[in-house]
Amino acid sequence: MKKMMLLCAVVLGSLFTVSCEGPRGPQGPQGPNGGYEPANVFEYHLSFNQNLNANIAGQTVKHPTKVYFGDALMVFVFEGIDKKNNSPIWSPLPIRYFVEDTATNKDEELEYIYRYGLDDFTIEARATAPLGLFNGTPGKDDDPGFVTDMIFRVVYIAGKDPVQKSASVKQGANTNPIEKPMSYEEVLIKYDLTKSPVKKMY
Repeated sequence: MKKMMLLCAVVLGSLFTVSCEGPRGPQGPQGPNGGYEPANVFEYHLSFNQNLNANIAGQTVKHPTKVYFGDALMVFVFEGIDKKNNSPIWSPLPIRYFVEDTATNKDEELEYIYRYGLDDFTIEARATAPLGLFNGTPGKDDDPGFVTDMIFRVVYIAGKDPVQKSASVKQGANTNPIEKPMSYEEVLIKYDLTKSPVKKMY
């Protein structure tokens, strides 16, 4: 009798265990190391024409991706289409533009710089004259200016100490090597982003 009760208990226990197992659910998200994208590219249309009488204007944008200590951020501005190969031209910040002030016959300077922290980044336009001088001619496509509807690409790069400059470039056999900022294309190749889609934030 005891053997029979023990056998029944084993059978019922196994049935209960099987009945509690349902189909396997989807795999959960990866942890911080496996799920963290090493780099991302985002594109923004930003204007700095809120006060054309001012000499400085900035745009602060919250990061669209998680940023950790040691990560790097690089910003490039669209400067037109290369007529030779019909490809876009992206120049790294900081960058300077010069416009002649017809009232003084003097070249005035506009510089774009950027800075970033763990929460957001800021792109800033600083000029030696009111920003209106750099706003181009309204309605003329051939003179769009440098403060309205500017297109920027922001590249996020993960790493403890990412290299942001290319290798030294020698101008001649007996000259000192100089460093230059990496081009947009160099950054994409170095950080394996050539096939990564650009996320447009507009």
